[in-house]
Amino acid sequence: MKYFILAGEKSGDLHGSNLIREIELLDKEAEIQAWGGDAMAAQGAEILQHHNQLAIMGILGVIQNLQRLKRLFKTFANQIDSFQPDAVIFIDYGGFNLKAAKIAKKKGFQTHFYIAPKVWAWNKGRVNELKKWIDRLYVIFPFELELFTKAGIHTQYVGNPLQDAIQAFAPNPTFTYRDKKYVALLAGSRKQEIKTALPLFEQLAKANPDLQFLIAGISEWKELYQTEIPVLFDQTYDVVKSAEVAIVTSGTATLETALLQTPQIVVYKTDWVFYSLAKIVIQIKYISLVNIILDKLAVPELIQANFSVEHMTAKLRELLLKGTIYQQQKEDYLTLKQIVGDSGASKKTASFIYSAASAK
Repeated sequence: MKYFILAGEKSGDLHGSNLIREIELLDKEAEIQAWGGDAMAAQGAEILQHHNQLAIMGILGVIQNLQRLKRLFKTFANQIDSFQPDAVIFIDYGGFNLKAAKIAKKKGFQTHFYIAPKVWAWNKGRVNELKKWIDRLYVIFPFELELFTKAGIHTQYVGNPLQDAIQAFAPNPTFTYRDKKYVALLAGSRKQEIKTALPLFEQLAKANPDLQFLIAGISEWKELYQTEIPVLFDQTYDVVKSAEVAIVTSGTATLETALLQTPQIVVYKTDWVFYSLAKIVIQIKYISLVNIILDKLAVPELIQANFSVEHMTAKLRELLLKGTIYQQQKEDYLTLKQIVGDSGASKKTASFIYSAASAK
Protein backbone atom coordinates (compact mmCIF):
# COMPACT_ATOMS: atom_id res chain seq x y z
CA MET A 1 0.00 0.00 0.00
CA LYS A 2 0.91 3.68 -0.18
CA TYR A 3 1.58 5.78 2.93
CA PHE A 4 2.13 9.54 3.15
CA ILE A 5 3.73 10.68 6.43
CA LEU A 6 4.00 14.27 7.65
CA ALA A 7 6.49 14.95 10.49
CA GLY A 8 7.20 18.60 11.15
CA GLU A 9 10.30 18.57 13.33
CA LYS A 10 13.33 16.54 14.37
CA SER A 11 11.61 14.49 17.09
CA GLY A 12 8.86 13.60 14.61
CA ASP A 13 11.51 12.51 12.13
CA LEU A 14 12.91 10.06 14.71
CA HIS A 15 9.47 8.65 15.54
CA GLY A 16 8.61 8.56 11.84
CA SER A 17 11.69 6.52 11.02
CA ASN A 18 10.80 3.94 13.67
CA LEU A 19 7.22 3.82 12.40
CA ILE A 20 8.39 3.31 8.82
CA ARG A 21 10.60 0.41 9.90
CA GLU A 22 7.60 -1.31 11.51
CA ILE A 23 5.28 -0.58 8.56
CA GLU A 24 7.80 -2.12 6.16
CA LEU A 25 7.93 -5.28 8.28
CA LEU A 26 4.16 -5.62 7.84
CA ASP A 27 3.93 -4.39 4.26
CA LYS A 28 6.93 -5.57 2.24
CA GLU A 29 5.88 -3.53 -0.81
CA ALA A 30 5.04 -0.33 1.05
CA GLU A 31 5.51 2.90 -0.89
CA ILE A 32 6.21 5.81 1.43
CA GLN A 33 6.37 9.51 0.62
CA ALA A 34 6.93 11.96 3.45
CA TRP A 35 7.66 15.35 4.83
CA GLY A 36 10.39 14.63 7.35
CA GLY A 37 14.12 14.41 7.69
CA ASP A 38 17.29 12.38 7.44
CA ALA A 39 16.18 9.55 9.77
CA MET A 40 13.04 8.89 7.71
CA ALA A 41 15.04 9.08 4.49
CA ALA A 42 17.54 6.55 5.84
CA GLN A 43 14.62 4.21 6.55
CA GLY A 44 13.55 4.36 2.89
CA ALA A 45 10.97 7.15 2.69
CA GLU A 46 11.00 9.52 -0.27
CA ILE A 47 11.34 12.92 1.42
CA LEU A 48 9.43 15.58 -0.51
CA GLN A 49 9.92 18.37 2.04
CA HIS A 50 12.54 18.56 4.79
CA HIS A 51 11.25 19.40 8.27
CA ASN A 52 13.84 22.19 8.56
CA GLN A 53 11.67 24.19 6.15
CA LEU A 54 8.64 23.86 8.43
CA ALA A 55 10.11 25.24 11.66
CA ILE A 56 8.11 28.42 12.32
CA MET A 57 8.00 29.73 15.88
CA GLY A 58 5.55 32.08 17.56
CA ILE A 59 2.76 34.36 16.35
CA LEU A 60 5.18 36.71 14.63
CA GLY A 61 6.77 33.77 12.84
CA VAL A 62 3.37 32.66 11.53
CA ILE A 63 2.43 36.19 10.43
CA GLN A 64 5.76 36.68 8.67
CA ASN A 65 5.37 33.35 6.86
CA LEU A 66 1.68 33.38 5.92
CA GLN A 67 2.33 33.22 2.20
CA ARG A 68 4.90 30.46 2.62
CA LEU A 69 2.46 28.48 4.77
CA LYS A 70 -0.24 28.81 2.11
CA ARG A 71 2.20 27.53 -0.50
CA LEU A 72 3.20 24.61 1.74
CA PHE A 73 -0.41 23.52 2.26
CA LYS A 74 -1.10 23.84 -1.48
CA THR A 75 1.99 21.73 -2.19
CA PHE A 76 0.83 19.12 0.31
CA ALA A 77 -2.62 18.98 -1.31
CA ASN A 78 -1.10 18.51 -4.76
CA GLN A 79 1.29 15.81 -3.55
CA ILE A 80 -1.36 13.63 -1.91
CA ASP A 81 -3.60 14.08 -4.96
CA SER A 82 -0.77 12.83 -7.15
CA PHE A 83 0.33 9.98 -4.84
CA GLN A 84 -3.14 8.76 -3.79
CA PRO A 85 -2.01 7.19 -0.47
CA ASP A 86 -4.02 4.52 1.34
CA ALA A 87 -3.22 6.28 4.61
CA VAL A 88 -2.05 9.79 5.50
CA ILE A 89 -0.17 9.80 8.80
CA PHE A 90 0.49 12.92 10.87
CA ILE A 91 3.14 12.81 13.60
CA ASP A 92 2.89 15.35 16.46
CA TYR A 93 3.37 19.02 15.39
CA GLY A 94 -0.30 19.72 16.11
CA GLY A 95 -0.82 23.28 14.85
CA PHE A 96 0.52 22.57 11.38
CA ASN A 97 -0.60 18.97 11.08
CA LEU A 98 -4.23 19.60 12.01
CA LYS A 99 -4.51 22.09 9.16
CA ALA A 100 -2.94 19.55 6.83
CA ALA A 101 -5.28 16.84 8.16
CA LYS A 102 -8.27 19.00 7.25
CA ILE A 103 -7.02 19.13 3.66
CA ALA A 104 -6.46 15.36 3.51
CA LYS A 105 -9.81 14.49 5.11
CA LYS A 106 -11.76 16.80 2.80
CA LYS A 107 -10.16 15.02 -0.13
CA GLY A 108 -11.41 11.70 1.20
CA PHE A 109 -8.13 10.21 2.41
CA GLN A 110 -7.90 8.06 5.52
CA THR A 111 -6.22 10.14 8.25
CA HIS A 112 -4.14 8.90 11.18
CA PHE A 113 -2.59 11.04 13.94
CA TYR A 114 0.32 9.58 15.91
CA ILE A 115 1.33 11.42 19.11
CA ALA A 116 -1.74 13.53 19.75
CA PRO A 117 -1.53 17.30 20.20
CA LYS A 118 -1.20 17.98 23.92
CA VAL A 119 -4.64 19.56 24.17
CA TRP A 120 -4.85 18.61 27.87
CA ALA A 121 -2.00 21.09 28.43
CA TRP A 122 -2.47 23.82 25.85
CA ASN A 123 -5.75 24.01 24.00
CA LYS A 124 -8.76 21.78 24.67
CA GLY A 125 -10.57 23.43 21.77
CA ARG A 126 -8.50 21.31 19.41
CA VAL A 127 -10.34 18.17 20.54
CA ASN A 128 -13.19 19.10 18.19
CA GLU A 129 -10.75 19.57 15.30
CA LEU A 130 -9.27 16.14 15.95
CA LYS A 131 -12.74 14.60 15.98
CA LYS A 132 -13.62 16.27 12.68
CA TRP A 133 -10.48 15.60 10.66
CA ILE A 134 -8.84 12.47 12.13
CA ASP A 135 -10.06 8.90 11.55
CA ARG A 136 -7.65 7.19 13.96
CA LEU A 137 -5.73 8.71 16.87
CA TYR A 138 -2.75 7.01 18.56
CA VAL A 139 -1.89 8.40 22.00
CA ILE A 140 1.31 7.96 23.97
CA PHE A 141 0.17 8.72 27.52
CA PRO A 142 -2.28 6.40 29.33
CA PHE A 143 -4.43 9.27 30.64
CA GLU A 144 -5.04 10.57 27.09
CA LEU A 145 -7.09 7.51 26.15
CA GLU A 146 -10.11 8.42 28.31
CA LEU A 147 -9.98 12.10 27.31
CA PHE A 148 -10.16 11.45 23.57
CA THR A 149 -12.43 8.40 23.74
CA LYS A 150 -14.99 10.40 25.73
CA ALA A 151 -14.89 13.02 22.97
CA GLY A 152 -15.93 10.35 20.48
CA ILE A 153 -12.56 10.01 18.74
CA HIS A 154 -11.39 6.54 17.64
CA THR A 155 -8.37 6.33 19.95
CA GLN A 156 -5.73 3.71 20.73
CA TYR A 157 -3.13 3.90 23.50
CA VAL A 158 0.12 2.57 22.01
CA GLY A 159 2.75 3.29 24.65
CA ASN A 160 5.44 5.96 24.44
CA PRO A 161 7.99 6.07 21.59
CA LEU A 162 10.50 7.79 23.85
CA GLN A 163 10.50 4.68 26.01
CA ASP A 164 11.41 2.72 22.87
CA ALA A 165 14.27 5.10 22.13
CA ILE A 166 15.55 5.15 25.71
CA GLN A 167 15.41 1.36 26.05
CA ALA A 168 17.18 0.93 22.71
CA PHE A 169 19.94 3.33 23.78
CA ALA A 170 23.26 1.64 24.58
CA PRO A 171 25.82 4.09 26.04
CA ASN A 172 28.94 4.38 23.91
CA PRO A 173 31.78 2.79 25.94
CA THR A 174 34.31 5.06 24.19
CA PHE A 175 32.36 8.29 24.85
CA THR A 176 35.06 10.91 25.43
CA TYR A 177 33.41 12.63 28.39
CA ARG A 178 32.06 9.51 30.08
CA ASP A 179 34.05 9.84 33.31
CA LYS A 180 34.28 13.65 33.40
CA LYS A 181 32.18 16.07 35.43
CA TYR A 182 30.29 18.46 33.19
CA VAL A 183 26.98 20.24 32.59
CA ALA A 184 25.10 19.31 29.40
CA LEU A 185 23.59 22.14 27.36
CA LEU A 186 20.71 21.49 24.92
CA ALA A 187 19.82 24.50 22.81
CA GLY A 188 16.74 23.03 21.11
CA SER A 189 16.03 21.56 17.70
CA ARG A 190 14.76 24.62 15.83
CA LYS A 191 16.90 27.31 14.26
CA GLN A 192 15.46 30.18 16.31
CA GLU A 193 15.73 28.22 19.56
CA ILE A 194 19.41 27.54 18.94
CA LYS A 195 20.14 31.16 17.97
CA THR A 196 18.43 32.34 21.17
CA ALA A 197 20.00 29.87 23.59
CA LEU A 198 23.64 29.69 22.46
CA PRO A 199 24.67 33.28 23.35
CA LEU A 200 23.20 32.81 26.84
CA PHE A 201 24.97 29.48 27.23
CA GLU A 202 28.27 31.14 26.24
CA GLN A 203 27.73 33.85 28.86
CA LEU A 204 26.93 31.15 31.42
CA ALA A 205 30.19 29.32 30.68
CA LYS A 206 32.21 32.53 31.02
CA ALA A 207 30.48 33.37 34.31
CA ASN A 208 31.29 29.91 35.72
CA PRO A 209 34.91 29.17 34.69
CA ASP A 210 35.24 26.47 37.35
CA LEU A 211 32.61 24.32 35.60
CA GLN A 212 32.92 22.22 32.45
CA PHE A 213 30.14 22.61 29.87
CA LEU A 214 29.33 20.44 26.86
CA ILE A 215 26.78 21.18 24.14
CA ALA A 216 24.69 18.42 22.58
CA GLY A 217 24.50 19.72 19.02
CA ILE A 218 22.36 18.83 16.01
CA SER A 219 24.30 18.41 12.77
CA GLU A 220 21.37 19.67 10.66
CA TRP A 221 22.09 23.16 12.10
CA LYS A 222 25.85 22.71 12.40
CA GLU A 223 26.61 26.18 11.00
CA LEU A 224 24.82 27.82 13.96
CA TYR A 225 27.16 26.41 16.61
CA GLN A 226 29.80 29.15 16.48
CA THR A 227 30.90 28.84 20.10
CA GLU A 228 33.95 28.28 22.30
CA ILE A 229 32.06 25.66 24.32
CA PRO A 230 32.82 22.07 23.15
CA VAL A 231 30.06 20.67 20.93
CA LEU A 232 29.33 17.00 20.23
CA PHE A 233 26.93 16.49 17.33
CA ASP A 234 24.23 13.81 17.21
CA GLN A 235 25.28 12.20 20.50
CA THR A 236 22.57 13.73 22.68
CA TYR A 237 21.73 10.66 24.77
CA ASP A 238 25.40 10.01 25.59
CA VAL A 239 25.93 13.68 26.46
CA VAL A 240 22.84 13.83 28.70
CA LYS A 241 23.26 10.43 30.35
CA SER A 242 26.82 11.12 31.52
CA ALA A 243 26.18 14.72 32.65
CA GLU A 244 25.84 15.76 36.28
CA VAL A 245 23.09 18.21 35.34
CA ALA A 246 21.52 19.34 32.07
CA ILE A 247 20.16 22.73 31.00
CA VAL A 248 17.49 21.94 28.42
CA THR A 249 15.44 24.04 26.03
CA SER A 250 11.79 23.18 26.57
CA GLY A 251 10.47 20.47 24.26
CA THR A 252 10.64 16.71 23.89
CA ALA A 253 14.23 16.81 25.18
CA THR A 254 13.03 17.64 28.70
CA LEU A 255 11.13 14.35 28.85
CA GLU A 256 14.07 12.44 27.34
CA THR A 257 16.41 13.97 29.93
CA ALA A 258 14.08 12.88 32.72
CA LEU A 259 13.81 9.33 31.37
CA LEU A 260 17.63 9.25 31.23
CA GLN A 261 17.55 10.21 34.93
CA THR A 262 19.65 13.37 34.61
CA PRO A 263 18.56 16.32 36.82
CA GLN A 264 17.75 19.37 34.72
CA ILE A 265 16.87 23.03 34.44
CA VAL A 266 14.39 23.92 31.70
CA VAL A 267 14.84 27.16 29.75
CA TYR A 268 12.84 28.85 27.02
CA LYS A 269 12.43 32.19 25.30
CA THR A 270 10.16 33.08 22.38
CA ASP A 271 8.76 36.29 20.89
CA TRP A 272 6.91 38.34 23.49
CA VAL A 273 3.71 38.57 21.42
CA PHE A 274 3.31 34.78 21.27
CA TYR A 275 4.14 34.34 24.95
CA SER A 276 1.78 37.10 26.09
CA LEU A 277 -1.11 35.70 24.04
CA ALA A 278 -0.35 32.16 25.19
CA LYS A 279 -0.56 33.21 28.83
CA ILE A 280 -3.94 34.90 28.25
CA VAL A 281 -5.59 32.42 25.91
CA ILE A 282 -4.15 29.09 27.03
CA GLN A 283 -3.40 29.98 30.66
CA ILE A 284 -0.44 27.62 30.78
CA LYS A 285 0.60 26.52 34.26
CA TYR A 286 3.91 24.95 33.20
CA ILE A 287 5.88 24.85 29.97
CA SER A 288 7.99 21.68 30.26
CA LEU A 289 6.54 18.23 29.57
CA VAL A 290 7.99 16.91 32.82
CA ASN A 291 6.07 19.42 34.93
CA ILE A 292 2.90 19.23 32.82
CA ILE A 293 2.69 15.45 33.13
CA LEU A 294 3.50 15.43 36.86
CA ASP A 295 1.32 18.53 37.43
CA LYS A 296 3.95 20.05 39.74
CA LEU A 297 7.12 22.12 39.49
CA ALA A 298 9.40 19.08 39.54
CA VAL A 299 12.09 20.78 37.46
CA PRO A 300 12.84 24.54 37.52
CA GLU A 301 11.60 26.55 34.55
CA LEU A 302 13.45 29.70 33.49
CA ILE A 303 11.16 31.35 30.97
CA GLN A 304 11.52 34.60 29.00
CA ALA A 305 13.39 37.20 31.14
CA ASN A 306 14.24 34.52 33.72
CA PHE A 307 16.28 32.70 31.07
CA SER A 308 19.37 34.58 32.21
CA VAL A 309 22.91 33.85 33.32
CA GLU A 310 22.11 34.85 36.92
CA HIS A 311 19.08 32.56 37.22
CA MET A 312 20.78 29.64 35.44
CA THR A 313 23.82 29.93 37.68
CA ALA A 314 21.73 29.96 40.87
CA LYS A 315 19.67 26.90 39.88
CA LEU A 316 22.73 25.09 38.57
CA ARG A 317 24.69 25.60 41.78
CA GLU A 318 21.73 24.30 43.80
CA LEU A 319 21.56 21.08 41.80
CA LEU A 320 25.31 20.53 41.77
CA LEU A 321 25.26 20.34 45.57
CA LYS A 322 23.36 17.05 45.02
CA GLY A 323 21.28 17.68 48.11
CA THR A 324 17.53 17.60 48.69
CA ILE A 325 16.55 19.40 45.46
CA TYR A 326 18.70 17.06 43.36
CA GLN A 327 17.33 13.94 45.08
CA GLN A 328 13.72 15.14 44.79
CA GLN A 329 14.10 15.46 41.02
CA LYS A 330 15.38 11.89 40.87
CA GLU A 331 12.36 10.68 42.87
CA ASP A 332 9.94 12.63 40.67
CA TYR A 333 11.52 11.03 37.61
CA LEU A 334 10.55 7.57 38.90
CA THR A 335 6.93 8.67 39.17
CA LEU A 336 7.13 10.21 35.70
CA LYS A 337 8.44 6.98 34.20
CA GLN A 338 5.39 5.10 35.50
CA ILE A 339 2.97 7.71 34.12
CA VAL A 340 4.65 7.89 30.70
CA GLY A 341 3.83 4.23 30.16
CA ASP A 342 5.00 1.33 28.08
CA SER A 343 7.37 0.80 25.17
CA GLY A 344 6.42 -0.73 21.80
CA ALA A 345 4.62 2.35 20.44
CA SER A 346 6.04 2.19 16.90
CA LYS A 347 5.14 -1.47 16.42
CA LYS A 348 1.59 -1.08 17.79
CA THR A 349 0.89 2.07 15.78
CA ALA A 350 2.15 0.49 12.54
CA SER A 351 -0.10 -2.51 13.14
CA PHE A 352 -3.19 -0.35 13.70
CA ILE A 353 -2.47 1.78 10.62
CA TYR A 354 -1.82 -1.24 8.42
CA SER A 355 -5.04 -2.95 9.56
CA ALA A 356 -7.17 0.16 9.04
CA ALA A 357 -5.71 0.88 5.59
CA SER A 358 -6.10 -2.76 4.56
CA ALA A 359 -9.76 -2.79 5.57
CA LYS A 360 -10.71 0.20 3.42
